[in-house]
Amino acid sequence: MRTQQLLALFGVTILIAGITGACAQVEQRDKRFYYRALWNFALRENLQALDIEFNGVDFGHSNLYENLLLTGAKDVHAIEDRARKETLRFIESRPVLNPNEEAIAPTYMKLAWKAQNTFDEAHALHRATYDIYASDLADKESAIHKVLAFYQDSNYAITAKRLDHQRLDTFPYSKSFRRKFPLFNATIWAYHYLQVAVYDPLEAAPTLDTKEHVVEPILRTYHGYLDKPPVEWTFMPMTEELSPKFAAEYPEIAHIFDNLHMMHDNISDILTTDLLSTWEEKRQEIYRVTQKYYWASADATNPFIVREGQSHHSGSPPVIEPGAPGEHSGNSGGHQ
Repeated sequence: MRTQQLLALFGVTILIAGITGACAQVEQRDKRFYYRALWNFALRENLQALDIEFNGVDFGHSNLYENLLLTGAKDVHAIEDRARKETLRFIESRPVLNPNEEAIAPTYMKLAWKAQNTFDEAHALHRATYDIYASDLADKESAIHKVLAFYQDSNYAITAKRLDHQRLDTFPYSKSFRRKFPLFNATIWAYHYLQVAVYDPLEAAPTLDTKEHVVEPILRTYHGYLDKPPVEWTFMPMTEELSPKFAAEYPEIAHIFDNLHMMHDNISDILTTDLLSTWEEKRQEIYRVTQKYYWASADATNPFIVREGQSHHSGSPPVIEPGAPGEHSGNSGGHQ
């Protein structure tokens, strides 16, 4: 009897140890609720056509990452044809609610949840600014500064400093995704075009009727890009190019959005490259890049911040850490 009790106790101990070991691999999900305000969901209520398009955008990134991870980025047809067309069909379905990205990309969320949460919080800032512009608020500037302050209070906030995106596009694995999957890459860049191109027209339009009117040509251009992806573009769209007034009035937010979109490109490359052959290697590099170069908490040491008086495309290469992929300065060309 004594032996049986000891064996039972030993079995329970092993079970507990196994559970504890497994839980050690699970990241804490410290997700924040969005900023609560009277203008929440104003875009959905007042400019539904534009809101619907942004719901499609949310699906596209997650669907891409899940498919890159599950296929090992080996099957061009699976990404360029099947996964891309799944995204296009979702967009064409005109979703009235934003999708559950954890349901779309459960594998990727388990791999790099902190990176995804970094995306989610920046996307929430995007949504908040759209809601403010689509609302009847008289003092939109104060509201935008409030949501910016709320966003920057997060541990997952992307730096509001201007980053040298050209140098961030010169890791050994950089451009892997756009070279192997040019159609889906151009589709992603088309999303980014839509996300930043609407700011100046929305701000300039004085009424909801005129706001609906001014976004119509942007939506037509966007859908033209979906039908014929702009593979001739050499770099992602930038906020300053497409909404210069917004970028001048809210430079910190413009930098956050451009940095967010560059981070998307880096992670697409990490998930595509053969230089990082295992999921764990990819996870480590995603977190290294995210936490060292994109999080605002790294501002004091971030070598990619464009300092005052420094050219956007210049500066000394950062020190290469032992075991980390190399980094070098360079210029990859501009968005045409």
